[in-house]
Amino acid sequence: MLKIGEFSVLSQISIYMLRHYDEIGLLIPEQVDEFTGYRYYSERQLPIAGKIQALKSMGLSLNLIKEILTKYSDNTGLKNYLELQAIEQKEKIEHMRKKLNLLETTIANLDRDSDIPLFSVALKKIPAHYVISVRGIIETPDKEAELWERLAQERKKQKIQFTNPAWNIAVFHDEGFQDRNLDVEIQQAVIGKCRDSDIMKYKKVEEITAATLTFKGRYALLPQANEEIIRWIGDNCYKLNGNHFNIYHISPEMEQLEDEMVTEVCFPVSPI
Repeated sequence: MLKIGEFSVLSQISIYMLRHYDEIGLLIPEQVDEFTGYRYYSERQLPIAGKIQALKSMGLSLNLIKEILTKYSDNTGLKNYLELQAIEQKEKIEHMRKKLNLLETTIANLDRDSDIPLFSVALKKIPAHYVISVRGIIETPDKEAELWERLAQERKKQKIQFTNPAWNIAVFHDEGFQDRNLDVEIQQAVIGKCRDSDIMKYKKVEEITAATLTFKGRYALLPQANEEIIRWIGDNCYKLNGNHFNIYHISPEMEQLEDEMVTEVCFPVSPI
């Protein structure tokens, strides 16, 4: 039999940790003197101590190690379990790699002169929702109000309940940049069902993962916001995955001062 100090030397586990392992039932001494309380281990327990050290070095918690030693007596079962742990660790590494890349690209761009800071870009899941919509061709971006007026006329014909907070959305269906004859669809998020008309449509919008940038100020900042978010998407290993859209959180309907308006620019994305 080995005293705890002798077992500590052979196993390379501190006396403190051996006592802790005993308390949690991970590595229990083979014998405890009932009068002195001294712990004694046998050489047969050294392989178990070695397994504990090996599994601990893989980053596994003591609770997991205890579960492994209890459940998996054969290599096949242990192999399958560790393969799952390896997948989980790879996912964590990839997640940390993305975080690090985001930090590095943000730091690199902080010296750029911009009215809209790059660090305001966030990756969001926009939940599925129901909308009423009107789609049409507008001559120039400033003519978007015509579509909103058309939707306002149509929705008067029905009793419609809007979400709270309200979502006023403009989806841009053109491929690439276009400053004339834009294909735009405006939407308002609603609760409950609505009837289609020749002009207004009711539909469900599925969940979207999007890179988003919310800014306060005049609509003249929109091209700059688009530029910043496109740069963020490229820097952080994403690709475009759908038509970009704007959510007007504070619009001219609510606020006359341009500098008080709040707009969220959204570009649907997926990993490269």
